[in-house]
Amino acid sequence: MTFLPGYGVKVLANEVSVSTLVSGVAMTHSRGVSEVTTGGQVIATAGASFVPGLMSGTMALRGPQDSVGATGLHAEIASAIGVHSALLLTALPGGDALGAPALFAMGDPTDWGIDASVSDAVGFTMSAAADESVEMGWVLHSLAAETADGNSASIDRGAAPSTPTTHGGAFGLHVTAFSGLTSAALKVQHSPDNSAWADLASFVSVTAVGFQLVKLAPTVTVNRYLRCVTDVTGTGSVTFLMTAAPR
Repeated sequence: MTFLPGYGVKVLANEVSVSTLVSGVAMTHSRGVSEVTTGGQVIATAGASFVPGLMSGTMALRGPQDSVGATGLHAEIASAIGVHSALLLTALPGGDALGAPALFAMGDPTDWGIDASVSDAVGFTMSAAADESVEMGWVLHSLAAETADGNSASIDRGAAPSTPTTHGGAFGLHVTAFSGLTSAALKVQHSPDNSAWADLASFVSVTAVGFQLVKLAPTVTVNRYLRCVTDVTGTGSVTFLMTAAPR
């Protein structure tokens, strides 16, 4: 077993890689449960029964406060306050290598505080409520530039009974740089055997830096293997991170 040092975490907020601007990140996934115990069941099993309920999640950042300008982390936070679904936050506790763990969520900032004293650097804290939940998945495309059409290496979600899953999923995209291209079509494919591939989820055509979150209906089946597909139009490059979280 390999443990991860905290200083290796990478964080992205919307179209900005903000790892050098934060000193800590916390993301929490929660799911409510409702009790459905009946009297006869207690007699038979001497235990309570529950059914899963609503999902929720929280996101939090802390670190040194930079000068708030037109770009950067704090500009993204400021512009997202009071705007629904305006902050896509992704935390990568083991870095951004293909297949590395990824936690991500679209949410709404709820708190932003500044802590200043004459004996220390100015610091900040930020909290946000996830629109639905914090997704727990993997990196499907490392934060890197693509200049041509191609398919990423696949990630293996593991053998049955864990796959395939039949509850849909979520897919995140951070585009941090875009130059020269007319557009870039980015999508996710899946396969039961790492050989025969089919489209699973597509992002809106990319023409500039930005961010997107795509969710599948809870009835969609997601197969064992996943990969990222890039289809560019024009000459130039697009730099992006893509994440996947089947449910």
